[in-house]
Amino acid sequence: MFWLAGCADPPPLDPQALLREGKLGEALAAYALGGGDVVPPEHPTAQTLGKRAGSEPWITVPVLVDLTQAAALLESAPQTRLQSVDVSFERWGPMADCTTERLQVPWRIAVGRTALAGDPDPLLAGKPFQNVPYARGRIVGTASALRPTYVDAGRSEASALFAGLDVNPPAHRVTVMVTDATGALALNLDRRDGVWWTTSTTDAVAAAEWITRCGSVR
Repeated sequence: MFWLAGCADPPPLDPQALLREGKLGEALAAYALGGGDVVPPEHPTAQTLGKRAGSEPWITVPVLVDLTQAAALLESAPQTRLQSVDVSFERWGPMADCTTERLQVPWRIAVGRTALAGDPDPLLAGKPFQNVPYARGRIVGTASALRPTYVDAGRSEASALFAGLDVNPPAHRVTVMVTDATGALALNLDRRDGVWWTTSTTDAVAAAEWITRCGSVR
């Protein structure tokens, strides 16, 4: 019957189309309705990427959500009552598999660096996955396996992230957050004379054990 056509359920909203139209809140709501992760549209990282999405095709809704989650994790890193830790290593790349094989789902690794005077305005278009802000600096990269079916993809992301740290070491202090089903670890590092030096952490024993087990310790 022709009148029944008007009673049919409307087609689901397209989160990506909404994002391109500048409707960030609606895009995130539609994404969550389709089973995607929820992030607050008012988060500054989401706001920045939402404004850039209209002109930067690499900013999809899943990417925006992923980077906003990484920003929130980095922003959760404590700034006080940290423990000193003094372990050094040369390269990140060989640490990737060793690190991810012991993480329990859901897990995420997020790497950020402190802001630099020469950093461009976060609202300016740039190279994909660069100049993405969080409250204390810029996001270097992230890797995650939030569901058991994502473990292989997460390990590949971690390998690429760690390899990138070797190819293009960030300037200034670097913060690494690792979280999984057992808890979270924050670690701050500096790079000096071609070597990574750990400086402070939320758990000195866990941080030293991780680096000595997985890293090429100096």
